[in-house]
Amino acid sequence: MTRLIVVALSGTIQIPWKEILAQVLAFVYSLAHYVGLLAVYLLGLILPNVKVAGDLVDPIGYLAVLTAFLILIQVAKKVAWIVVIVGWALILVRILLVAFGY
Repeated sequence: MTRLIVVALSGTIQIPWKEILAQVLAFVYSLAHYVGLLAVYLLGLILPNVKVAGDLVDPIGYLAVLTAFLILIQVAKKVAWIVVIVGWALILVRILLVAFGY
């Protein structure tokens, strides 16, 4: 079992990276599986004549989770740029105020 050992002031702390990774991957799989089941169910409601094979549930779920993650990243990226632009604008205003004696 591979563990990272961190030396602290009071002793040694072991971080079980393999167990943490296994739990994270299990969570991602569960999330993708249930999202895939939901997507197949909704597809069945919208198109009742189409029968989706059961082995497509997991790939559909993984792609849906990945798509949601990419959308979230894009939104976060735009919000970060807005925060950076507003921050620089406020710093510029403060510099101008100091320059003009306010």
